Amino acid sequence: MTRAAASASGRKASRGRSRRGRVVAVTGTSEFLGQGLLGLMESDPSYDALLAVDVREPPRLGPKAQFRSIDLTSPEAGADLAALFREGRVDTLAHLAFPSNPSHDAAYSHELLVAGTMHLLNAAAAAGVRKVVMLGSTMSYGARPDNPNFLTEDLPLRGTPGCDFVDDLIDTERQLAQFADKNPKAVTTVLRMGSMLGDEVDTFMARLLRHSVVPVVMGHDPLVQFVHEDDALSALKLAVDGDHPGPFNIVADGVLPMSTVLRLAGRLPLPIPHFLAERMGGFLWTIQSTNIPPSFLDYLRFLWTADGSRARQSLGFWPRRDACQTLRAFLEPERQSRTFLAAGSVRSRR
Repeated sequence: MTRAAASASGRKASRGRSRRGRVVAVTGTSEFLGQGLLGLMESDPSYDALLAVDVREPPRLGPKAQFRSIDLTSPEAGADLAALFREGRVDTLAHLAFPSNPSHDAAYSHELLVAGTMHLLNAAAAAGVRKVVMLGSTMSYGARPDNPNFLTEDLPLRGTPGCDFVDDLIDTERQLAQFADKNPKAVTTVLRMGSMLGDEVDTFMARLLRHSVVPVVMGHDPLVQFVHEDDALSALKLAVDGDHPGPFNIVADGVLPMSTVLRLAGRLPLPIPHFLAERMGGFLWTIQSTNIPPSFLDYLRFLWTADGSRARQSLGFWPRRDACQTLRAFLEPERQSRTFLAAGSVRSRR
């Protein structure tokens, strides 16, 4: 064989190897989970190409990744995404473009969640995407007085009365179920995340615990559970790596009473009667003086803890941190900051 022929043969072999690798499109890549997943796949030889889809370019992109700016709320998004998925031969879609909390711009939040998911799933169907992994939330079960101690994945998603944000999350799961029915060869996975805590996330519980005084509903002390942001990322990588159809609750081991959480965090609870908290919360939300809507008060009254055993048995997800360790890790930067300031104060006095 001539040198030129050998070179051509090598190029063909290289292209063949490239085609055998995975190609993944990831939405929400300007946020922690999207950035983290891109980083994990960048260093994994199983993945040949990555497509980052967002309205903002991620701060870091590796050599495998390409960025495409697409607004999921745009009417043209579905057609643009379908063409992009076909051109890139995308085999897996990881849909992570979900707000961590309700927005005062409820119309845009609804469009991003509901219309954005519709555009993505229509594009995935048109392009023959083999697998879809999507974020969900244990909040979708709803916080209700008749909930069992631990909610399993086969229970209905009942949401919480008056909470449009959670209703939209439930709608996205309904859309994915319809996609699965129409595309039986596709693998569909939903990761229902517990309350994520960490430096990079801004969930409902993280927002509460960043205040020195935390409002609580008088007469209620519900059990709460967490998942560390790094454990959530590990679960996401497992879901993308393998074929694991169905919903999975992603939570740390163990639960804590809210009163214990506040004591461990050094926070001062501010008990407020429910009727008063609802009225005050509604007023403050209306004038945009709070980022927690009044409908979330039920999550400070009733149980909404989820059973994580299915994720351990079927997904192979074993969180590295339990509930207490997750809370301590979340509080550690604050503790270090206080130690540093205290040391500086001592030096100045000397």
